[in-house]
Amino acid sequence: MGRHLGLPVLLVVLAILLFVQFAVAADEGFGRHFNYFETASFPHRVDGAVVATTFGDPAKAAFTVNLLRRDQHEKLAGVSGKSWQQSFTEAVQRSHERVAFYTLKLSPDAFGSQEFQSPVKAGNGEYLMTLTLGSPPQSFDVIVDTGSDLNWVQCLPCRVCYQQPGPKFDPSKSRSFRKAACTDNLCNALPLKACAANVCQYQYTYGDQSNTNGDLAFETISLNNGAGTQSVPNFAFGCGTQNLGTFAGAAGLVGLGQGPLSLNSQLSHTFANKFSYCLVSLNSLSASPLTFGSIAAAANIQYTSIVVNARHPTYYYVQLNSIEVGGQPLNLAPSVFAIDQSTGRGGTIIDSGTTITMLTLPAYSAVLRAYESFVNYPRLDGSAYGLDLCFNIAGVSNPSVPDMVFKFQGADFQMRGENLFVLVDTSATTLCLAMGGSQGFSIIGNIQQQNHLVVYDLEAKKIGFATADC
Repeated sequence: MGRHLGLPVLLVVLAILLFVQFAVAADEGFGRHFNYFETASFPHRVDGAVVATTFGDPAKAAFTVNLLRRDQHEKLAGVSGKSWQQSFTEAVQRSHERVAFYTLKLSPDAFGSQEFQSPVKAGNGEYLMTLTLGSPPQSFDVIVDTGSDLNWVQCLPCRVCYQQPGPKFDPSKSRSFRKAACTDNLCNALPLKACAANVCQYQYTYGDQSNTNGDLAFETISLNNGAGTQSVPNFAFGCGTQNLGTFAGAAGLVGLGQGPLSLNSQLSHTFANKFSYCLVSLNSLSASPLTFGSIAAAANIQYTSIVVNARHPTYYYVQLNSIEVGGQPLNLAPSVFAIDQSTGRGGTIIDSGTTITMLTLPAYSAVLRAYESFVNYPRLDGSAYGLDLCFNIAGVSNPSVPDMVFKFQGADFQMRGENLFVLVDTSATTLCLAMGGSQGFSIIGNIQQQNHLVVYDLEAKKIGFATADC
């Protein structure tokens, strides 16, 4: 551990230097502004390193675990020599791939008549957590994704498995492991299943033909945050013995979707059926807290209702009514963000697994025009980073960009500079809008969610937002 102590100190010093160099002063010509890299004074603080543990009454119980971004996890595992800029560019590329995959699901006409079985592209998760299964416990790092329901890990005996750091789950070493019968209710919740010798078998195939196959099983799950452990028996998960892909090198995947197989749904008997997270900024070394249960409620939260899309019930849809840039509303018809309930197309999804926000093309074009109008710095080609709008801020002592507000039904989601623009090059002179365009639907990505407490209250069918210093 001692040989790694210099890296955090160095990064903190670099972060301070960046703060000094690029702190933003308001410019009257741009309307309202947020300071780039500024840490505001927030009424509610959520510390990534602080854990909360409350057991007992499910209505009051809560438990907090830590999330790590992929780049953080790779560095801690010693498997990455990438620069921050390279890691970010790869995350942007995964966002484009993920949106293309979502498009197959939500707007299949855009790519013909291709069909697939899963809402997640393999390896596209951007955050990981530690999941512990079995008696005695076996621990694994898994991708966390709000756009998926099935929880699964690679299992022994493994017929075909991808390479992962550390051992795979060994059911023979656990006294609490049992396979699910074909008659179990959660077997019927699988999108694609089979039955062999009364054992429920699952298959998830992803858009790039990566897949996981195996037996649906029940096991004791344990969540440990350093301050305590919460164990829950009879947790349904996929015990994958045939798995093709990379899946970010993680042992498997945890779903936080709305379906009955998701982790949060299965924990709802132990904790209140709600969860929250507070994602730290890209330049932070801290973990991001993920809380299950009633502690995932706080003051100063604005809520918007979860919109039902009967054709895609896993995803978290919200009603986005309009967008403001620099205090000025964009000229967008309400139909731009509407869901066609007859086809399931359109709408706006809150998603943790997409790095940059992807707006439906009419809205995205309007956003680009607004920033091109407001920001007068020289333009740069951002294609090398997978981004469309970049500016050269070399020699600019106080660069400034307008803020943006997503006007949801009943809630305003306000984004400051660090939620909108990213310095993408090592010289810190190329400032790019961290957004892209999509066909027919919109996704609110995790950069835009950073330094916000985001609450998923599935009991009340609503999602809340509060600005926070995560």
